[in-house]
Amino acid sequence: MDEKSDVRILRSPTTTISDITPSSSEEPLQQLPNNNQGIYTPKRFRSKIRTSSTDVLLEDIPLDHCRTPFLRRPVAEEEGGHWVKIKHEGPEWWNLFYDLAVVAVLTIFSNNHELNEPSAIPVFLSYYAIICWVWTSQVHYDIRYQALDGWHRASKAIQIITFVYMGAASGDWNPGLIRNDEPHLATKSNTRASAHRTANESFKTVLTSFAISRIYLASQYLLSAYLGHRAKRKITPHIYTITSLAVSTILTALAVILPAHSKPFLIIKITLFYSGIGIEVLAVWFSLPSDPLGPIRTKAMGQRYGAFTLIIIGEGFISVTRAFNLAISGFSITNSVTYPQVLLAITIMYLLFTFLFARFDPAVKVPPRRALIWEAIHFPMHFNLLLLLAALVNAIVALSFAQGISQVTNHYITTIEAITNGTDINLQEQHFVAKYFDQLYLEPDYNTEMTLLRNLSRVDIPVEDPTILAYQYLGQIMFQVTNNYGIELEDSMVNSLESLYAINTTWSTNETIRSETQSEAFNLLREIIQEPASSSLSGILWLFPTAGIALIFCSIRSILWYKYKGISHSIIHGIWILLGFTLSCLGLLDIGSKNFDIFADTVKDELKGVNPMYWLVHARIPLVIVMVFYVIAYGSSLL
Repeated sequence: MDEKSDVRILRSPTTTISDITPSSSEEPLQQLPNNNQGIYTPKRFRSKIRTSSTDVLLEDIPLDHCRTPFLRRPVAEEEGGHWVKIKHEGPEWWNLFYDLAVVAVLTIFSNNHELNEPSAIPVFLSYYAIICWVWTSQVHYDIRYQALDGWHRASKAIQIITFVYMGAASGDWNPGLIRNDEPHLATKSNTRASAHRTANESFKTVLTSFAISRIYLASQYLLSAYLGHRAKRKITPHIYTITSLAVSTILTALAVILPAHSKPFLIIKITLFYSGIGIEVLAVWFSLPSDPLGPIRTKAMGQRYGAFTLIIIGEGFISVTRAFNLAISGFSITNSVTYPQVLLAITIMYLLFTFLFARFDPAVKVPPRRALIWEAIHFPMHFNLLLLLAALVNAIVALSFAQGISQVTNHYITTIEAITNGTDINLQEQHFVAKYFDQLYLEPDYNTEMTLLRNLSRVDIPVEDPTILAYQYLGQIMFQVTNNYGIELEDSMVNSLESLYAINTTWSTNETIRSETQSEAFNLLREIIQEPASSSLSGILWLFPTAGIALIFCSIRSILWYKYKGISHSIIHGIWILLGFTLSCLGLLDIGSKNFDIFADTVKDELKGVNPMYWLVHARIPLVIVMVFYVIAYGSSLL
């Protein structure tokens, strides 16, 4: 560049850069004043900004984005209580990347442990408490001590690996089945005994991963405490946390090592483990409000918990989309039932999003104790959201599955009647068979089985009983259909199918014996069809209570975060709480019998004596009721 040249670069109507001259190569780097607009110049040049009022020098461009140290040391006490300089704090992208592991673990666990019946809720809660606290405890560290350096980059990778491994080992998670003494397992069926063994292994693996995460988090706090002590920073919260992590690790190790040879030992193992988590929680409540760093950084906390809430709602979208896919690719010729239910579910989730985020501003400063209470309500709120989202999915699956069962049985019976009468099935039945039955993993394939039944029906004294063979094959079809709809296959359903195929199919010339055998086969077939239908409907029973509680939580969450002035906000939140309470009370409709007869000739006979909720499901209006309540709540906030 010519030293005498005059370079003018137009920056804005009132600002230009001019008089650029090279600085001496021996001139030391200087911190130059700026115009508070964050504008910088290369190290080898100095320049002036010409404005309408004054001339100022540009700063040098920092090289922090190019040169990341392995470890950043904490700064001395300064206003604001930051552990390191603000520009050296860990970027938000690291946190978002870590949250992706949460999405993966929740998705894997939700796929392996469907919330499709009330008995699945305690198992889901026991695992959700673990992953929720692992995430929460790491967030407490990240929003206060995480720095932009090599150590925390490596730490984030190790945290993600541990988290994902914990999720991968959760496939057979069930703390209630970890008793593994062989004399006890010998009294169980082979399937049940195998479930006990795999649950015990899953319990050990998940707890081992949890202990590793505690040890590594403690190492992060130890290093931070050491550096803070050298920088003359107060490290009292570090001591509380490190102690609680050490105690939690010891209790978790004892829970892994202790054998589960009896029911008391099983209870002790579970108590030891969750007591460790409880001690960690208490340490947080004692240490954070009086943290020398200053008030809890509510902006960072709000951003992280906002992201986690979006993850929960996102998990709902994943589940609804998967259920929608299974429904439209299932056995219903028409999807007139499925489409409206999916539309209602998406609308409800969108309204939940507006209740949670329409007026949520993470930048608001909240007092420490109030912030901790706000944080604490997210644990039950998120779990309630997961239950609500599962109920929405179950409503879609149950209605689609009921329609699918009807289609399958009607077409199968039509085919069997055609075979019995010696006629061929019509083109419509052939099309249904080609489109649906041929996609199932049946042994033998559908056409081969129908040919066998046709040949047997033409013989006066067949070798095998075609009625029992038809029942067995329909049981196999229903087993595959249930699996195709994503409904969890219960052990009892598997046992019933095994018992059905264990029946002797040889034709008996004794009509009484033949009739009894056919009745036995039909009763087993009835159980095979009835059980998944009952299971899919039982997953809707908590829809109204969770929908109402979700609305109450949205109101409490907003009240805790803001200090409102005026009566209008009180009126709005009061309406939300009242609507939520009323919607929750509709859960009383679940009271009553859960037994219905899927083989009944009429709907009235099928639902005779059952709880009112099942009548609402048959009328396809439970999601409509929830949406009406949510629309009223949304309208009240607009008015």
